[in-house]
Amino acid sequence: MLDHLFSAWMWFGSNRPGYCSGTFLIVILILSTWLCGIHASLSLGPGGDFPGFYDFIFYAFSNEELTSFLYNITLLLWLGPCQERRWGTFVFLALSFISTVLLPPIYALFLFVTGDEASRVSGYSATHLALLTAQCRQVKQRRVLRFVPVWSLPWLLLILDLFLLPSAPGLLHFYAICLGLNYNNEFIEILEQIEKLGACACLPKWAYIPVTSHPHLPVYHNTSIRPEPSTSRSQLEDHSAWQHSVSEWRQEPLMATDSQLLEEEMLRAGILASLHDAPEGVADKVEVPKSSVSSIRLQQLEKMGFPTEKAVVALAATGQLDGAISLLIDDQIGEEAVVISKGKKSSSAS
Repeated sequence: MLDHLFSAWMWFGSNRPGYCSGTFLIVILILSTWLCGIHASLSLGPGGDFPGFYDFIFYAFSNEELTSFLYNITLLLWLGPCQERRWGTFVFLALSFISTVLLPPIYALFLFVTGDEASRVSGYSATHLALLTAQCRQVKQRRVLRFVPVWSLPWLLLILDLFLLPSAPGLLHFYAICLGLNYNNEFIEILEQIEKLGACACLPKWAYIPVTSHPHLPVYHNTSIRPEPSTSRSQLEDHSAWQHSVSEWRQEPLMATDSQLLEEEMLRAGILASLHDAPEGVADKVEVPKSSVSSIRLQQLEKMGFPTEKAVVALAATGQLDGAISLLIDDQIGEEAVVISKGKKSSSAS
């Protein structure tokens, strides 16, 4: 069951190359605050203390309970890499920062409006929910383990938070889901454009996961090799020779097919020229093989009462049943086209 779960999670992210430095950075911050004994939190709502700069910076990375610390680290190691590979390091860190900054004032505004008591906020769990919701929003029609819809994962995680993190405000996590639903593709594309302007230019390429166009779409690789414009003449000759050797086994069927199609087109063009363009008695006669037309369509024309020879010529000229019927009704089949059966001239269409 775990194998199915982890294999299903692979498409939830992306296969971008690069190092997940964003996830590593957040893990280091959470570990550092825990090991250093830093306990920062925000007291929001009526009667709460105005948050200081120190608390506002470290509240998301601070954990007062061991359960909260292990929970946030586990989710970050599981969700972080696939989210970072899906969006890129810069977009992943930008969404994390935006969620961490916006969630406290949104929650505080609700507490002031409803008049509830002040509430303490700390930990990274709310940011987890916001990013997971944004991730599920992009693949909402998929399912996990064949029966769990992806859009339900944030709500299942919210229920899990209520049991594992009883001290964390449930309404804060609810607003985190609402915030994640507003991270649409257009907003993420704006963040991607900011990175393309050089936001990560100071970092080496291997140190982060760059932005690529439409990472959620499947990429189809073209098996044919096309030389670049700067390719030398000798390389072009080698490429042509290689292509010739690879496709040599199928050249004869291709040539046969092409020649057959060419003969049919020339035959049809000749018939049409004899029927429409050339004066009567001037055009050269065109031999029409009876086997070149569909026997089923020919039988249908015969059942309608049209002569076999004229029906063959009409089908050969148009290639379609409706077109042949129009030619026959308009009596445009003359003596210029001759029906050939089994390689011998049998009769003429008169």
